[in-house]
Amino acid sequence: MDFWIRLKNEIKEKNTTQEWIANKIGVPFGTFRKWMTRKTYPNIKEGIEIAKNLDTSVEYLLTGIKSEGLSDTEKKLINSYRKLTANDKENALLAINAWLNKK
Repeated sequence: MDFWIRLKNEIKEKNTTQEWIANKIGVPFGTFRKWMTRKTYPNIKEGIEIAKNLDTSVEYLLTGIKSEGLSDTEKKLINSYRKLTANDKENALLAINAWLNKK
């Protein structure tokens, strides 16, 4: 299975559309459609954004190898953490460290 098949499968599994992904990564739908028909290809930044918005990894899209070790809950926590402001990240880490040291 290649990148394009994995990408199509991820879009289907996430119950979304190519148009939704195109909008999320900020490219015209026509551009995304050309990628899907292999007439042109996304650049690295766009590939990273595609993976991020499909909650998967670039590694998986490129190689078919899924990163093991993190549960879906852990992945969601990491993604939520990444969306925080720098100040909120610092506060979250302080709270987590205080809780861990309590035990």
